[in-house]
Amino acid sequence: MTEFRRRYSDQPVSVARQHISRLAFFLAGLLIAVTSASLLFVGFIASQASTEQAIANEQRLFRNTLADRMRALVREQVTVASSDQSVAGLVLNFDADYAYQAIDTLWSDYRHSKVMVISGNGDVLAESFQHYTHILKRPIAETPELATLFGKAKTLFEKNRVRVPGGYGHRSLQGMDPGDYTLMGFTRIDGRPAMFGAVPVIPDDYKFVLPDGPPTVILSAHYLDEILLGQVNSQLNFASLKFVEDAPVASAAFHMIANPDDEAIGFFTWDSQTIGNAIWPTIIPVIVLLSISLAALAFGIAWRIGQLTSSLQASEQQNRHLALHDTLTGLANRLQFNRVLATSVKSLPDKHFAVIHCDLDKFKAVNDTFGHAAGDLVIKTMAGRLKKVIGNEGLVSRVGGDEFMIIYRKATDRDSLHSLSTELVETAKRPIEIRDEGSAHIGLSIGIAVAPDDGSTAESLVARSDAALYKSKKLGRDRYTLFSDFFDNKGDPSEPPLSLEDPKPYARAAKAS
Repeated sequence: MTEFRRRYSDQPVSVARQHISRLAFFLAGLLIAVTSASLLFVGFIASQASTEQAIANEQRLFRNTLADRMRALVREQVTVASSDQSVAGLVLNFDADYAYQAIDTLWSDYRHSKVMVISGNGDVLAESFQHYTHILKRPIAETPELATLFGKAKTLFEKNRVRVPGGYGHRSLQGMDPGDYTLMGFTRIDGRPAMFGAVPVIPDDYKFVLPDGPPTVILSAHYLDEILLGQVNSQLNFASLKFVEDAPVASAAFHMIANPDDEAIGFFTWDSQTIGNAIWPTIIPVIVLLSISLAALAFGIAWRIGQLTSSLQASEQQNRHLALHDTLTGLANRLQFNRVLATSVKSLPDKHFAVIHCDLDKFKAVNDTFGHAAGDLVIKTMAGRLKKVIGNEGLVSRVGGDEFMIIYRKATDRDSLHSLSTELVETAKRPIEIRDEGSAHIGLSIGIAVAPDDGSTAESLVARSDAALYKSKKLGRDRYTLFSDFFDNKGDPSEPPLSLEDPKPYARAAKAS
């Protein structure tokens, strides 16, 4: 009986089942542990990658914002530097009173921390210390870092200098990027890190011209202080944005700046706002659910990744669209126009095209009579009409205000352009209903330059279409003008166009057609 119980009782079977059960639980626990550890590792890697990508995006945004502020600094300087009065008062005959006035403008209006007027001979003629201006004459060689900047500014000026009757001038600043005519960047001034711009003094209306030789330069700077940080951060809203001269910790979000000789000056640092810790609330519930169902885990991860990918793709597509299109009309903006124009110029002389410069007539009266909302409606309506007339035969872009530019690729012979321009002018004349307030009546003036007959560079075509547009305005508006009907297309594109007073007999206006 004892043997029977030993051989056939349930005790040995129970022990075996308990062992298998424990093994199953162990294997299940091991599987869950391995899976959880794998997910934790993936989560850690994803968190790290998310953090690195977030910081990279913030760095790119910061670089762009800082570059915009630097360009704004240059544009503020240009209000003083690009002036016939500045040529007369700072270059031809140094006028201390005018120097006081010019420097005070940059301090009072724009709060530039430091302004210096440097003659072509390399002498500092005037120097500001915030609101105080000191008239002096000392060699800039006394400050070697500024002497280096002045030398680079002179080299840049020589690339843009042009000969004009009686002396020298400068290429038109219209359409030029500030970096093409201005030395700008970061340096140390009076031992303090600063953002600077060095702009040559040049004429605007050419009542006065420059003598031969190096330029007189206005060097203006913003110290990297709380004021500048506040201006930059007003667009970013970064947490704890500051400037330090010592290298930050490796994990911090930062942007390094250097002087024009690539010598490090310091670092902008901030607390990153989009750290990848937000991924953990998603990963941890998934880990818990996986212990119940591996399928649910796989579905959750796939769904989450798909959602993030779609969001990033949608955001990228939207940003790409906003970068190349006008937000009011949906037309191409100036950046896209410039890119297409540059591409079209490269296809010359095999593929001809025309640059059509359009400007609305009597548009200011619409804003004054009906308000700016009505003005926006008129702009959008005219954009639609121009787009409908041009169709797929060209690119219609809004480059600012009530100004449109068209790259037309179909037929560029005189008769075809006459028909097209007449249709554009006529479609602009149609009244535009302003809700219950009445109708807006506007017109359209057009200037046309044909490539390569009127020019084979982007700058010359834009300048000559603009000159033809000005002629249309002068002849009475609501009409079009071909550049070749009024101007000599053999000159240097950087030179002013010939006189607008003597049209050739065969010039035609759309109004007369």
